[in-house]
Amino acid sequence: MRRAAIASSFFAKRATGGSLVTGVEASRWRLGSCRPVTLQSGDSSKLKFHVGQESMQLAQAKGPLALFEALVERGQLQDDPEQRRVLEILTAIYYGAPKRTARGLYLHGSVGCGKSMSMDIFFTSLQEHCGLRVERKHFHEFLYDVQRLLHEIKRADEKGVATGKGVERAGAQIAAKVDVLCFDEFAVTTIQDCCILLPLFNALFTRGVTVIATSNRAPEDLYTDGLNRQVYLPPFLELLHANCKVHHMQSTTDYRSVHYQNSPDAGVFCWPTDRSFLDSWFEKVAGHPGGAPGQTEVAYGRALKVPEISSCGQVARFNFADLCEEHLAADDYNAICTRFHTILLDSVPCLTVDQHNEARRLTLLIDCCYEHHTRLISSMAGPPEEILGNLAELKDVGLREVGKGMVGCGDGDSAASSSGVLGAISRIKSSLEDRRQARTSGNSALGQLAAEEAQGTVFDNLDTHGVLASEIERARSHGEKDISIWRQSGDSSDALTPQSPPQVSKGWDDRRRISSFTWESTDPTSEQQSIKGVFAAAVASLQESGFAVDRAISRLKEMQTVAFQEAHREKHGLA
Repeated sequence: MRRAAIASSFFAKRATGGSLVTGVEASRWRLGSCRPVTLQSGDSSKLKFHVGQESMQLAQAKGPLALFEALVERGQLQDDPEQRRVLEILTAIYYGAPKRTARGLYLHGSVGCGKSMSMDIFFTSLQEHCGLRVERKHFHEFLYDVQRLLHEIKRADEKGVATGKGVERAGAQIAAKVDVLCFDEFAVTTIQDCCILLPLFNALFTRGVTVIATSNRAPEDLYTDGLNRQVYLPPFLELLHANCKVHHMQSTTDYRSVHYQNSPDAGVFCWPTDRSFLDSWFEKVAGHPGGAPGQTEVAYGRALKVPEISSCGQVARFNFADLCEEHLAADDYNAICTRFHTILLDSVPCLTVDQHNEARRLTLLIDCCYEHHTRLISSMAGPPEEILGNLAELKDVGLREVGKGMVGCGDGDSAASSSGVLGAISRIKSSLEDRRQARTSGNSALGQLAAEEAQGTVFDNLDTHGVLASEIERARSHGEKDISIWRQSGDSSDALTPQSPPQVSKGWDDRRRISSFTWESTDPTSEQQSIKGVFAAAVASLQESGFAVDRAISRLKEMQTVAFQEAHREKHGLA
């Protein structure tokens, strides 16, 4: 069992892309108090990287690169050529933003390489710089705000949304209040988000808003294999490249993992599961044993039951099922993390691909806790790598590996497994198993598997062209001769006996099926196309879950450090 002692002193290291940061005296690390002091206001409270007043003044006077170099010189950060290159780009934007001449930046790279840190240094530099209005948001939060704004526009003027102008009007309202937008974790996971990107960002860019975004995925990899991606994403990518420099941060170092290995542990996670561990922590944080049941408001005016809430109302305890087996999403977790500064989570199991929904909700919860600096204390079945590691390979599995999807529930696919989502899960599990077997068999098996994936799988043959060709061949085999497939008795000479209905031949029926199938294959609303679309969307969603798992594991490591816990107390104004 892992049970690190709760530290009484600490040696602060900042884990997001940096190195050593200033320490804090042990007397400031006190438990059992919910009393708020002075909360940091605005977007600065969400920064993953903070500097002192002197450093902030340097950044505002000379830009982000000067601040980075000063921190390296003081030994608070280690010099990283990839980070330095990014800060050079951001410094050029720093000088160009007030003139409205700067292109934005889309920064992508692996987890923990310093993307958020670089953006936070840039954000710090722009505070009170030439009167610029700057906002920093997690992309999930931004999209939630956009949806709320669209709802307000619809209520005020139904015609606006109905004519396709609602998104443009929302973008114009956002642009009227901000000059620079900083987004952390830019990602597209649903068709709803995908189809509003172009009009929304076009409204922002045409009004001179500078956009800085970080992501784990390159722009061309966003919403891979998603439903109707080919319709909505290419125009947005063209707009993005025209208004933002795209830069790949090629550092392979996960600084969160590095600093976790070299930092004191706060003892906020334990495994295997143990309720007494959370009982003890609840009393230490809330100042009293146990809490009272209650509820809290989540997104869109809904309410969520909370098994235990502290007397101060800022500490909540949940079971895994309460948060990850219910119908909750990122907007709900944002609301929860805004409401409570500490969340205790019990009985987190080791998750598999079959539990992809639960895993996705857990990663969203972790992202929101990390973004809001909410302390997560958890009793788990194993370490983070075991809790989520079974799903990490999903990021490498797409339609190329699992096939192009079902033909549909009509002619070619009438089995119970024709559900697009269930089919996607089944094929992905088969693909992951093939990969594992290939790894155990050696490099030659891996090479053969890669070659097969490059050529496509047997499932690729289950497309409309293959089925249509087989139907045509079957119809031709009948020739012109009709083959009766059913009759009804009756004698035409007897007026009292019902006449036999017109004969229907096998050849005629086959030709009807060909005509119907050809029409359905070109109709995006037809059943067979809808099933294929659901399959593709399911594969895309599962693949995105793989990226989210890597990020969540990295963040959980940082969230175990005493440094993160101290930052939590400072940013929530706790005594």
